[in-house]
Amino acid sequence: MHHAILAGVLAGVLAAGAAGIAHVVSSDGWLTLGITVGIALGAMFVFIGLPWLGIRSISQLLYWRRLSMWKRHEGHHYSFGNITLGVEDDGRALWLPAADLQRVLRSNDKDEVVAARHAGRWRRDKRGRLQLRVDAVVQVLSTAPGRMDPHIIHLRRYLEREVLFPAKQRRSKNASVTMPRW
Repeated sequence: MHHAILAGVLAGVLAAGAAGIAHVVSSDGWLTLGITVGIALGAMFVFIGLPWLGIRSISQLLYWRRLSMWKRHEGHHYSFGNITLGVEDDGRALWLPAADLQRVLRSNDKDEVVAARHAGRWRRDKRGRLQLRVDAVVQVLSTAPGRMDPHIIHLRRYLEREVLFPAKQRRSKNASVTMPRW
């Protein structure tokens, strides 16, 4: 359809140009020829060039707006087994709420028990909820009793592949951005 419209517009411009040339030749006016060619070229620019530039510019603007809008959400939404994991990245480590981990593992352990399993690799957030370092969770899951349970293996692989590795890639990409040397 796009090619048909373009061909129609081009044929119309060529026909107008041919009619203008025929008129100029019959009236012996070269000034009229210049005006006719100028009008034909201007019409081509107005009807073909401007819409193309406008659509392209709007498309680029929407693309960059969408990129900037979702940039802050990149790497913050994780879900395992239809349970949303509230992973938080503080720039040094990734933190997983212990409550989310307990829901995934179907565990009723108290926060003190979970914190003891992850000795030195836990913290409390602003609301006082227990958070665990994701790399420590992976290590504990790989050495804990029941580590060969398919659900545990799947969770450990998910955390490694979908949480830790992409975060490491984002950090290395951000670290490689340096100021230009003058």
